[in-house]
Amino acid sequence: MEAERRLYRDRIEAALLLLERVLTGALTSRPALVAELRAVYRERRIEPLRGFSKDGIYDKEVATVYLVGVHGAGVISPGNYDNIFHVENRAMDVIEALKTSEGSQSPGALDAVAKSTLEIKGKSVSDKVFRALRVIFTGTIFGYYDEQLLTRAIRAYEFLYPELSERLLKYAAYYSAYKIAEAIAIGAIKSPEDLKIQKYAYCLKLGFQRCKPSDRLITEVASSVYRVSESVLARLLARDVIPKLG
Repeated sequence: MEAERRLYRDRIEAALLLLERVLTGALTSRPALVAELRAVYRERRIEPLRGFSKDGIYDKEVATVYLVGVHGAGVISPGNYDNIFHVENRAMDVIEALKTSEGSQSPGALDAVAKSTLEIKGKSVSDKVFRALRVIFTGTIFGYYDEQLLTRAIRAYEFLYPELSERLLKYAAYYSAYKIAEAIAIGAIKSPEDLKIQKYAYCLKLGFQRCKPSDRLITEVASSVYRVSESVLARLLARDVIPKLG
């Protein structure tokens, strides 16, 4: 796990800097934090956790600051600074509801999950669902949450909102792409054969049979977020998906 932690060191240090500005009252609103986060990331050449889309990505990246504050540094608690972390605070309610409903997918058991999700600020139900998943995803990537919490959240939302099933399956693939890109970045995947095995095995590990991530998504995450070199990617992946870096 130490190798994985090193991948996020710069991101965690940036989050701690931003948390200090929240705690001292220098940042008092979400838009102010988002603007500062964008500036700090650009100065330090950190890319937000993302796939191909960059839509609202810095607002979504607030989850990183929040989770480092709650689980990493322990300087804030769920419910604190609701004027800034209102999305994340409600997502924590979702997490608690998921833990309570563990082992059951009956409508009654998941009522609290649905209720907490609908309290998240968002343009639509799907927006609220994926904002909650963003917090759980980020916490899982950082090692704050067990992977089973993310899979349980996806399954719960499949049950509650079957119209979102395809998008939720893609989210499982998105997470798989991150874990595979992470393994590439720390040198755990050394050959195209290793990569092929991991693409199929990770889906099965998560309990989804059709969530195999594309080479393009793995490449985008590995190159943009984890700064894996073009030469390493060219050795592992088809050349037509390798972006020109730098």
